[in-house]
Amino acid sequence: MDTDELTQSVWDISEDEFPDDSPLGEQAEFLLRYAILAPSSHNSQPWRFAVRDDAIEISYDETRWLEVADQNKRELFISIGCALENLCIAAEHFDIGYEITYHTDKDDDLVSTVTLDSDSEPSFSRPPELFNELTERYTSHQLFDDQALPRRTREQFHRVLEEDDVTLYLIYEPEQKRSIGELQADADEAQMDDPAYRKELGYWVGIGALGSSWLMARIGQAFVSHFDFGEREGRKNSKLIEHAPVIALLATQGDTPAVRVKTGQVFERLALLASVEDVAVHPMSQILERPEMRTKLATRAGTGEELPQHLFRLGYVEEERTHTPRWPLEVVSSTER
Repeated sequence: MDTDELTQSVWDISEDEFPDDSPLGEQAEFLLRYAILAPSSHNSQPWRFAVRDDAIEISYDETRWLEVADQNKRELFISIGCALENLCIAAEHFDIGYEITYHTDKDDDLVSTVTLDSDSEPSFSRPPELFNELTERYTSHQLFDDQALPRRTREQFHRVLEEDDVTLYLIYEPEQKRSIGELQADADEAQMDDPAYRKELGYWVGIGALGSSWLMARIGQAFVSHFDFGEREGRKNSKLIEHAPVIALLATQGDTPAVRVKTGQVFERLALLASVEDVAVHPMSQILERPEMRTKLATRAGTGEELPQHLFRLGYVEEERTHTPRWPLEVVSSTER
């Protein structure tokens, strides 16, 4: 992995450059410029794309799998789903139909195939305003303002859920948020108590994946790798949860790779809609990275038999939108014609 290739320039895309009169394969390559802007755990970007005529194969890159934090690859498949959703939104914007085939119940690294068809229409149409947010969406780590989300915004969030097997829970009740905040603190302390977890996190900090300068990334890597600051991190993150106007949780009946990919699609759609509404988003994965705490989260969030898949904060904050760097498309894709 050549970390020197991480760049901010991939965020600068002009839709006017779309190759209207070119074959589908060339159009597919342009659509992937939006796919790689998707969020991913630790900004690991664990996706690989192969363009084969009118089809795009999406696989995962095992070298970017968080083996310690994400032992069952839940976050890896959610990250792939986010990239897939970006691809679908871009295709719809440029009036390209598509069909998705999920391969994630197999033993190899092929996750899904998106077959493009300029003469067909997708079975589900996303809100068109989501496209402009592909290059604007960002993640906030700040304390959110004490401002409730309007009912209209909450209703919109529920309306954009396409997948019947992914349920959105919006949690507002203070005592419930406090309870989840306590669980978050326990998860942070448990994670940071593990030297292997700190080493893995330090690696991603050190290569600059989280957006720091080279010097600050190296300093951050040394600090994260060698010091257990779980108690401090737990206090900070539990406060972020307790003071957020809304805690959102995506949950599912099943727990297969395909379900996790669809969870990622739903999350990215919600994150883009939040961006339209100037609502900040912050995924928080530590609780779900601890199997025993994932069960406790289900109880405290009231999901019944549904399994928690993705937890995130929603709220308002005044801050400048900043983007984390990405590997350029040529690093993560190949073309066969």
